[in-house]
Amino acid sequence: MTSFLHKGLNFIGSLFIKLVTRPNILNPQLLLPALGPTQKIYYVLESDRTSHKILLKQLLTAQGREISDQQILLADSGGLSPLRETLINLVCTQESNHELNTLIVPVAIFHGRLPGRENSWLNLLYAETWHKAGPLGSALQLLVNGRATLVKVDPALELKQLLTSTEREPTEAVARKTARVIRTHFLITRQSIIGPDLSHRRTLISLVLNDPEVQSAIERQALETGESRHRIERHSLKALDKIAADFSPVTARLLFPIFNWVWKRLYSKVNIQNSESIQEISKTHQLIYLPCHRSHMDYLLLSWALYQQGLMLPHVAAGENLNIPVIGPILKRCGAVFMRRSFKGDHLYTCLYKSYLKQMSHRGHSLEYFIEGGRSRTGRLLPAKTGLLSMSIDTFREDKHRPVALVPVWLGYDRLVESQSYQNELSGSEKKNESVTDFLSSLSILRESFGEAHLSFGEILDLKNHTDSTRELHTDVKNIANQVMGSINQASSVTQSSILATALLAGFKRQSVAELSSKCSQLVTLLRDLNFQSGSLPEGKASDWVESAAKRHQLQLKQNQVCLSQSQASEMCFYRNNIQHLLLLPGMYLLLVHRLEKPRAQNINNAIRTLYPFFQSELFLPWSADELTPVLKKTREVLLDNNLLQPSEDDNWILSSNPLAHTLLLSVEPLVLRYYIVLRVLSRYQEISNEDLVLTTKSIAKSLHQEYGYSTPEYRDEKVLQNFIDQLENQGLLNRASTRLSVNADTSGILKKTENVLRPHLTSLIDQKLVH
Repeated sequence: MTSFLHKGLNFIGSLFIKLVTRPNILNPQLLLPALGPTQKIYYVLESDRTSHKILLKQLLTAQGREISDQQILLADSGGLSPLRETLINLVCTQESNHELNTLIVPVAIFHGRLPGRENSWLNLLYAETWHKAGPLGSALQLLVNGRATLVKVDPALELKQLLTSTEREPTEAVARKTARVIRTHFLITRQSIIGPDLSHRRTLISLVLNDPEVQSAIERQALETGESRHRIERHSLKALDKIAADFSPVTARLLFPIFNWVWKRLYSKVNIQNSESIQEISKTHQLIYLPCHRSHMDYLLLSWALYQQGLMLPHVAAGENLNIPVIGPILKRCGAVFMRRSFKGDHLYTCLYKSYLKQMSHRGHSLEYFIEGGRSRTGRLLPAKTGLLSMSIDTFREDKHRPVALVPVWLGYDRLVESQSYQNELSGSEKKNESVTDFLSSLSILRESFGEAHLSFGEILDLKNHTDSTRELHTDVKNIANQVMGSINQASSVTQSSILATALLAGFKRQSVAELSSKCSQLVTLLRDLNFQSGSLPEGKASDWVESAAKRHQLQLKQNQVCLSQSQASEMCFYRNNIQHLLLLPGMYLLLVHRLEKPRAQNINNAIRTLYPFFQSELFLPWSADELTPVLKKTREVLLDNNLLQPSEDDNWILSSNPLAHTLLLSVEPLVLRYYIVLRVLSRYQEISNEDLVLTTKSIAKSLHQEYGYSTPEYRDEKVLQNFIDQLENQGLLNRASTRLSVNADTSGILKKTENVLRPHLTSLIDQKLVH
């Protein structure tokens, strides 16, 4: 009777687990390692939960493997059958049979894998926590979160290998060491997936306020301003209350299915690339995600992707402009750490923010901040804003106990949600402040289509390999920032829109679908041949991309002809700029072949070397000047293979008649034109204010940019112009005295080389503008 009842309860339990769970398995190939005749397998779970044992058996049965209860070990048995005692028996058996190889496979199971909050009864219902729930809480957790079950399988521990790799020790010592390794493994896995055990928010704020650096800053401000310490501390508490996140697992858990629905409404597909390396390093390092910033969708998409990949949700540094009614509290509960746009001149606020980030780091929280500061309106990466990066690096250099890894992230879209507002701002309109009304009106985008979204993780930077406490902090920060920016660009995915925009915006007002599709297909082949590997290339037929873009109102189809309106052209510049760094060298090579009097390889290489520091600064190209020769050789070979370049009889190179060749050279010429205008204005006036230099250059560029097909305001973008001016200063060609800039060296050489690749009528027009 007892046996019959036991079987009945097992059947009901198995049926219940099957009905309420939808397991998502990470590393499923590790669940069933191949077994030889001398191998025996065991599976180890984190704790003694009947539901987890049943689920594990069901997963194995579905794959054709049956196991007994004796083959399931428990890292924490709650005092019943301790793991160490079980391991003693296994180690003894292993030692007595040298042919035997005992495998122990760790399997971690999570239902709603998010960190818990102290004193919250809701975590029993909604979230995986660090605290063990009772039978009722476990049952409710299964009911509520069973469909969000994550099963993480890790490589098997081989007892035979463990015994071989260690010095001869007593059996009990080996078993104790093995048990410790297994328990530590589950501790690391739990933290990497649900995050560290959260302290109470008020306690954390108190720790920040009592930080010696913060107290010193308070004392300093009191002496400088004459205010009382009590008043300054109250002000600091208010500032910290605005800064500190109020992370809620419940909010994050409820928003995840909502965003699943939102992404399906907005995007036909969300592509996630290169996430495998993040899974492994998250076990041992605090992660700091450094994404590029193109859209308000960026932080939502990245958090959603990390959750989907079974990784801890990061705390995200966000501008105070988003701390608006309704929206602000929700973002705080999703991990937003609000900050002012500028810390300049406020030493106390800087200390408060740095101390808060330091406390987050010490607790092992993942962090996320946009290294560009604000959103790029042009599609290119903006120069790095290194304030928060400097805080993170400084904190690591002070205490290297916990390893830290920086994760560059590239995000891109076939169509931007904010495309219209960006074009308005580039045309001179003021940026609108965020408001609840704007948020509600933006919900109308759910009726539109935005193509595909792309998220790609770049090469991870382990700070221990890139910092040196003997160097100045700013040196480490500058070097690391440059590497991060380069890694973001190297991780870029090529979207359909970026290919279409490149093919459309090069001086041809109207093209047939066949001509455009052919150019797009050739562009994809060219990028593939250039060893583009990090992100992804668009799939499918180019003609289908044209139709999709027309449905998204990004271009016009008229009787099998493709054209752009003025507003569409302005928008398309953004997507072209997303991949301009990938096509700069091919386009520049073709431009020089077409314009130089003697386009020999050496002449072309020398001309590119002269301009390369400016290209590298603007587009964050990955090669040093010393690496350019083999890179240019490879570029030339690819151009030859793709019928874009041809050798001539006199050792020169000539442009092929392939329409794509003219498209590529016309895509890069505006960069050279901008540089020439700045240099020509400087040579004309010798001394000029920074503001006047930018305004004069913008005015001339405005009258010329229609030469390149469409009147696009991004050709005269102030940030791009200022970056070039800064590079001239960094290289010693300009001298800045107070508000005035003056030529500090002979710029005639670079001016002449730049002039040689521009059409004569353009340089004449510039001279005419400078005379009047």
